[in-house]
Amino acid sequence: MRKDIRKEEKNRPAPSTGRFFVAPTYRPRPPHILHRPVLRRRGEGCSLDCPLYWDGRRIGTLRVTPAGEDTCFTVDGTVPPGLYRVYARGRRGELLLGIWEGGTLRRRFSRSLVLPVGAVECGCVRSSPVEDWLPARPERFPGWPTEEGLCRRRGQDWELALPFAEDGPFPIPALFCLARIASVAGRRRAVFRFDGTGWPVVPKNG
Repeated sequence: MRKDIRKEEKNRPAPSTGRFFVAPTYRPRPPHILHRPVLRRRGEGCSLDCPLYWDGRRIGTLRVTPAGEDTCFTVDGTVPPGLYRVYARGRRGELLLGIWEGGTLRRRFSRSLVLPVGAVECGCVRSSPVEDWLPARPERFPGWPTEEGLCRRRGQDWELALPFAEDGPFPIPALFCLARIASVAGRRRAVFRFDGTGWPVVPKNG
């Protein structure tokens, strides 16, 4: 009798794995994921709140929200002063969201950029090299020209590099004596230094 039962179980067809059924499989949580993403429903829409990690600890949240064919990412957290690169980490790769200084960062990406990453599991923050030059934002240097300018952080100060031609006007004539001339991103530029409040800094060797 037992032999007949075992034979019947052995010959029983396996569960369907077609379109509407997927056999449950055990997928261990990767070691870098210490907290599970949380699905939030708001009206007719929804978003996924994923943990945001820096240096092995959670420092905030990465919110992933569908927006038609695009995907919106909202980074919210706290880090020490400095520049950081923030990534959305999925099951198949990572997507660079941008340069971050803490607080809130919002980015929107097309389906073609998000799809290769796979399902997003968490956000990752890494220190950004100080050599990285970024597009200068007017709010970072209030009252000073920033068109075509690049900037980077130097300790508690910021450097602003503005392009100019030898036969053209100087970018900030009032700060002529405080500038140094250097090649930045393949262009000749006048580099100025400002403190955290946007006030010009006198060069130490001046």
